[in-house]
Parts: sequence; C-alpha cells; structure tokens
Amino acid sequence: MKETFRGVYAGDPSKLSMKAAFGKVWKLEKNGGSIIGGTFKAIQEKSSSPRAPRDPRLPKPKGQTVGSFKRGLVMLPNAISSSLGNKVKLSWRLTTITTLENGGYLLTYETPSGMVSLRSRSVVMTVPSYVASTILRPLSAVAADALLKLYYPPVAAVTISYPKEAIRKECLIDGELKGFGQLHPRSQGVETLEMCPFKFSVALDMNSVMYSRLLKRATYDIPTQICEFLILRAIDFAAPKAQLLMLDSSCGGLTKSQLVDSVDRDLRKMLINTNAPDPLVLGVRVWPQAIPQFMIGHLDVLDTAQNALSNGGFKGLFLGGNYVSGVALGRCVEGAYDVAEEVTDYLSQYVYRQECN
Repeated sequence: MKETFRGVYAGDPSKLSMKAAFGKVWKLEKNGGSIIGGTFKAIQEKSSSPRAPRDPRLPKPKGQTVGSFKRGLVMLPNAISSSLGNKVKLSWRLTTITTLENGGYLLTYETPSGMVSLRSRSVVMTVPSYVASTILRPLSAVAADALLKLYYPPVAAVTISYPKEAIRKECLIDGELKGFGQLHPRSQGVETLEMCPFKFSVALDMNSVMYSRLLKRATYDIPTQICEFLILRAIDFAAPKAQLLMLDSSCGGLTKSQLVDSVDRDLRKMLINTNAPDPLVLGVRVWPQAIPQFMIGHLDVLDTAQNALSNGGFKGLFLGGNYVSGVALGRCVEGAYDVAEEVTDYLSQYVYRQECN
C-alpha cells in the first residue's frame, strides 16, 4: 500500500494525512470501527438502496477493469471547451482581483490583446495554491500565507527507447514484455518511482527527415525495414527534502541528462541488460511543483485559508482545484460539482432580490 500511495501522490507517504488524502477509506474506519467493518457496512447500505439507472451511452466492459477515455484524458477538457464555446479564454493570465463597492469583484487579465478587466459576482479559483496565494495576498494575507504552506514536490517524466533485444529474457512472457507497469519501493535501491512500458513499430522511410534523424541518433543496427522499439516512460521523483528533480543547480538538482542517466541506471538493475546500448531519449519533462501533498494538517491549513476569506467579507470567492478536492481525476470532477453547487447557492440570493424588485 505504501508504494501505491507514493504512486498516487509522488511524495512521502509517511507524511500524508489519511483523512485528507484518502477520505473514503478514513470514513470506512470511522463508520465501521475498522476498514473491513466499514466496507461491509457500506455494502449493506448500498444493497438496500435502489441503484441509479446506468447511462446507456456508457460502454459495458467485461468484468472488473480500469476505465479511461478512448483518445486520452484530453477528451474531457476538449468536450468542456466545445460545450462552452467562446466562453473559454486561452492565454489569459489573471493578475489582480479587487472588490467592488456594490459587491462582486473586478478581475484584471493580461491577454494577447492587452489588459482586460471583467466584473463578476462570484469567482472560483482553481489555480495551484501557490499561484492563488500571490493573487489573494492583497485581499487576505492570512489566506495567502496558509495557501503557501501547501507543498508540491518536483516530478520528472523521462521517456526513453531501447531496442527489443536489450530487454532481459527472464522479463519476457512468450517473447513479449507484458504488464501495465511497475511501482518501485525505495527498498529496491532505485530512485525511479514507476515505469510504464509500451511498444511501437516504426516503418522506416529513408526519405523521411524525421525518421532518419531519429535513427541516426541511435546506436542500433537496423537489419530490416521494420524496427521494433521498446519505449519506457519512467516517472522519477525525489524525497521532499532532496529536491533532486529541480533543474536549478542551486537547489542541488539534476539536469535533464542526469535524470536520463538515473532512470537508465535503475532500468539496468531490473529490466534492461547491463551491456545494452545507450537509450534513445524521446523526452524529459520536469514539473518543479507537481502534485499537491495532502500532508498531516492539510485540512486545517485549507480551513484557515477558506475561513480567512469568508470572515474577511470576501463572499462569493471560492477555492477549488486538486489541492481542495483531491488529485485523482474523479475527485477533481466531484469537487467541481461541489463548488458549482456552492456558487449556485450563493448567486441564488441575487436572483431572489431581482424577482422581489
């Protein structure tokens, strides 16, 4: 379980708050006296309640499975954008929020067309907490200080390629590398958090500049017109205090080439032959502040920020995003519905006033 928690949050599981990070599990223990007792109680309650009708548009998978989108998670924001149309503004950077005398807020943005100001009765901020802290500081220093306490560790995704012959034979099943991926415990003596393998075949076209440049950089012999590569996408992360993935050398971090060397070194301990050629680097992406950590005291810090805004008279200003609801996609969606309900309740008072007038 420890490595699963690390896989979700890419942080130190010993510092996570069970109530904040895994609220549903915490509720099971609270309601049933133990996780098992709570599970049985939840099953009984679920069986006694009528099940909501299934959406006929959803596919019917066989057995238990993991669901996703056919063309990746990008389908969700694209669908939302398509539904909202020109209400979605890209490349707009919020710089300041000020209050209006008659209620509501004035929001000032930097846009490709210049500075733009908008008025709104309500504002939902779903930016990372450290960004919200900067914007909210002129309104509430207490809220800003609280939001700045939430920690986001650095994370890097390293995508590298090896020829199929580089894989250790004992790792193959029927000649193929199979499996969803791996989570690596620290006790294994590696720095890489997880590894997700996938394979693709490249049809060589010697007239293709892209392919010729790609293969020119590789050290493999290409005996046929079809070359099969193994692509390894490894997510490497550092312990919170080590800051290993920060690109700034003053932070004691690693460069992109050092990150690749680190992942390659780990893979040769587990999956790749030690005498394999150097990998072909397809991509290295570093997030200096990646996934918010729901550490012990997280909910108290969040309450401090929200109460400071509410008690400071900033009604209609709501905090949202993954540091509020949870980092999983499902929790983000559920959190969005929760905030939408709060906004609806808040704005309904103005609808009532207009009807009375």
